[in-house]
Amino acid sequence: MTIFCIITISNIISYSYAEFFSTIINAGVTSLLLGLCIINNFRVGIHGVHGTAWMLFTLSVSTWFVAERIWELNMSTYADLFWFSGYVFYFIFGIMYLKPFVHQISKHTIITSSLVIVPIFIVVLFTIEWQSISHMDMITVSYPLVDTIMLIPSIIGLTLFFKGKVRFSWTLLFIGMIMFVIADYGFMYFDSIKEYYPGHIVDVPYIWAYVIFIGGIVANINLFKKHDKNKRFNDQNLMK
Repeated sequence: MTIFCIITISNIISYSYAEFFSTIINAGVTSLLLGLCIINNFRVGIHGVHGTAWMLFTLSVSTWFVAERIWELNMSTYADLFWFSGYVFYFIFGIMYLKPFVHQISKHTIITSSLVIVPIFIVVLFTIEWQSISHMDMITVSYPLVDTIMLIPSIIGLTLFFKGKVRFSWTLLFIGMIMFVIADYGFMYFDSIKEYYPGHIVDVPYIWAYVIFIGGIVANINLFKKHDKNKRFNDQNLMK
């Protein structure tokens, strides 16, 4: 009995510390990301396809930042509203950011990227018990479905990188979303078996997603310090 109590107390303490450090790290990383996004917007401007795309990316980061803060207040319903809004902004950002490369994106790439998400959709749909699903369960399973759609521009972006069409730093913006997808799948699984808690190990991919985004933003800011019109990446900023 004594041993059981010691183990229980140690688990509570570890959980509390995990939640504390997770909250602190999350707040620091997301604040840094949002600040860098704003700086990047001032450097790039709001004109042209590229400028508009970056504005949308900043809007997505802003809504996720608000969602994170609301989530910390245990107001998950309101947090979900901001999370989904961020996904919408990010998806439009992804499409607009890929637009300058439309002539380099083959129909085969688009079809393949779309087909990749079909098995994921099927798996998620068949794991849902529609007969007994609640309102909160519906919101939880919506994340992987929405994330699956986010994979389309991300896969296309990675394809362009492996074809040597774009820089790796540019691709970080899509790798970050893939990390979000991994995190949401993990969250859905652990939440379904009632093992998720604030500061859970599954929160790590969320942090890494933000860190990867920061890498992409920093690379973009540094890239525009030396404006080279011969680079395809920079040409996007000049498109009207």
